[in-house]
Amino acid sequence: MKKRMAALLITLAVVAAACWGYVRYAGENQGSFLEVTGTIEATQVELRAKLPGTLHYLLNTRAGVPVAKNQVVAVIVRNDLVAQRERDALAVLKARAQLADLTSGAREQEIREAEVALRTAEVNYEQAARDHARAVTLHQEQAIPASEMEKAETALKLAAYQVEAAKARLGLLRAGSRPEQIAAARAELERSVAVLKASEALLEDTKIVCPIDGTVLTRNFEEGEYVTAGASVATVANLNDMWIKVYIPTDDLPRIRLGQQVRFTVSGSPNTYTGVIEEIASRVE
Repeated sequence: MKKRMAALLITLAVVAAACWGYVRYAGENQGSFLEVTGTIEATQVELRAKLPGTLHYLLNTRAGVPVAKNQVVAVIVRNDLVAQRERDALAVLKARAQLADLTSGAREQEIREAEVALRTAEVNYEQAARDHARAVTLHQEQAIPASEMEKAETALKLAAYQVEAAKARLGLLRAGSRPEQIAAARAELERSVAVLKASEALLEDTKIVCPIDGTVLTRNFEEGEYVTAGASVATVANLNDMWIKVYIPTDDLPRIRLGQQVRFTVSGSPNTYTGVIEEIASRVE
């Protein structure tokens, strides 16, 4: 009949790498030991790409290299996202400038230029009116053909239109921007800012950041390789927080307790290490 086993976690005092180990628990009597085997484990994370693209490592990621929490280990090269962010930034600048122009009102120089344009249009109209009157008189005297009089009439109408246009422009400049124009410009600025934030967030996702203090265990891609979204570019573990997970027969559970000191060895090393029983599983397997 197969014996039921209980899982046991032991925190390690010192260990350099994950491997098999033999754990000896001191019994109630001196010289009495329980010997079992288990695996050394550690908090381990996969550094994954959030976006597809060309991989560029920012530091040496060979096995054994330490990595700090929040350190950018690599980036996904995406020139298209960089260009998109620049376009969105320019759109924000343009929208902000347009809103500033509308809220600040017309400049004095623009108003003066519009006043000059109106006076010029009025002078041209007065001259066109005189030319038209002269053409009518000459046509009545049959001194000029009808076509010449018609040209004078057209010139007079055009001069009148120019006067009205100049008056309208000057009136708009003096009145300033309408509230609905300002509201529309402000909404466009807010929209442009939101688009810029979205493109900046997307560009931020090109960074591959380590979430823990740890040590590189494996590097899974080479520099310049194309990676897909979700691909693990490196594996990092916290070797300062390690434990051994072992299974023992339930008959031996009375011999162990939380906080109990243990000694263990690691295959490939002649040294003996110490640890503490930190957790006993509530269920047997």
